[in-house]
Amino acid sequence: MLKKIPVIVFIAAILTVLPILIPPCTPVHAEESEPECWAVMVGVSHYKSPKIGDAPGCAEDAGELFQLLSPTWGDEHIKLLLDSEASKSDIQAAVDWLVSNEDANDTVLFYFSGHGDPDGYLAPYNAYYARTWISSRELSRWLSPLESKRVVIILDTCYAGQYETDLSGSGRVVLMSSRADELSYSGSDGGVFTVYLLEALSEFSIADANRDYELSAEELFQYAEPETVWENTDIYVDDEFQEGEMQHPVMSDQYSDELSLLIKFIFNTEPSLPPGNEILVLDNKTYSSTPPEFTWAPDLVHDLTILSLLDTGSGTRYVFTSWNDGDTSVSRTISHGGVYTANYKTQHELTIESAYSVPEGRGWYDAGSTATISVASIEEPTTRHIFTGWGGDYSGDTEIASVTMDSPKAITANWRTDYLLTIESTYGEPEGEGWYESGSAVTISVTPSEGMLIRHIFTGWSGDYSGDTEVASVTIDSPKAITANWRTDHTRLYMLIGIIVLIAAISGGLRMRRRKQVV
Repeated sequence: MLKKIPVIVFIAAILTVLPILIPPCTPVHAEESEPECWAVMVGVSHYKSPKIGDAPGCAEDAGELFQLLSPTWGDEHIKLLLDSEASKSDIQAAVDWLVSNEDANDTVLFYFSGHGDPDGYLAPYNAYYARTWISSRELSRWLSPLESKRVVIILDTCYAGQYETDLSGSGRVVLMSSRADELSYSGSDGGVFTVYLLEALSEFSIADANRDYELSAEELFQYAEPETVWENTDIYVDDEFQEGEMQHPVMSDQYSDELSLLIKFIFNTEPSLPPGNEILVLDNKTYSSTPPEFTWAPDLVHDLTILSLLDTGSGTRYVFTSWNDGDTSVSRTISHGGVYTANYKTQHELTIESAYSVPEGRGWYDAGSTATISVASIEEPTTRHIFTGWGGDYSGDTEIASVTMDSPKAITANWRTDYLLTIESTYGEPEGEGWYESGSAVTISVTPSEGMLIRHIFTGWSGDYSGDTEVASVTIDSPKAITANWRTDHTRLYMLIGIIVLIAAISGGLRMRRRKQVV
């Protein structure tokens, strides 16, 4: 039997299941994208209506501003409207394009250079009657949908201060060329205020007042404001001399910090690395020598990697130690301007050539450090190698020495080889036995051994030398073992025995004769 479900329970069930069936709606700009820069630049020098006089240099000012910012902000990120391209509808459409592209992470710039009136209206190209002009409230309404919290508005027009109230707001910096009751003057090269803004952009290092390698809207104003005031002090207007300060630029700054427009990145190494090597990879581009300085759009993140070790192949190498800010990573990301110096220590190679022994001290050393080198003499039973001194890039005669590594060093251990000469002799007293330097000529000799009855007669040398003279010269080019050979002469002994026998025989014969006589 079916039961009725209370309405309140049914609604609660639907509300519980509905988020599962229908995914939540995500705002268009909910996901943070990489920061970008967007701009609309308007310059009107020549007007459609002959009743509105020309404004010399205004279009040129906008064009030059485009030339300075487009290399870093990107051509496709800037709408440039000059003269006939800058009707009221064109400007509104450009602002709509701006709104449709920017988001909360971006930097936005609106620039206008042209005529303005004391009631707070800008004159587009087709300005004629009131509805064709752009009021400060209209421009404010067009810009109000901007999500960006980094908005710069620059107005170089007469009575520019009239726009301050409507255009100011949180996250905005408004630069106005004059106070609400002042004219804005121009020179041969454009509006005076813009001329100095452009000069500040061109002279980054000078305009960067706080030396943080970021050029902000506030710093542009700090540079241009006094120059503009000075330029328009005691001037001629319509051929009449006007004494005093005639134009005072105004800034409304409701950005919490400084609103950067450009940042500068300068890379170098200490010491300078030899060119021709892949020193730096920046945003996937390789540089084989120290690159020039870079000017970037603000808030972007750049990836860089440097060499951890550069071996020149000539006995010198460079080993990365740290960045000037203390970071020790060879790969890092950069999001702020500045001078980034990669510190390297220079090392020199020490090589040691040695025919004998195993020398100690070979390897790489920090430039200026001291290396200890050593080698030991070798003595074997019949051969010994005697260290005689160091040669090459160091000289000395001690087996242990200290070498200052102020350059690559190639050192040689020098040796003298000695060989043992031994003489074996059964008789006599041989001379010449001992240690001799290789290549030496050594005199060997032996004295015959003569007894009264037995003589030992020298017959010659054998072994590692052959000869038959009692005194000989031997070249010691290897260990030598020489034997003195002898012949034993018994002649005297035999003669003595013969004499003894003869005497005995004679003596025996005499005794026999005596016996016979007695008988």
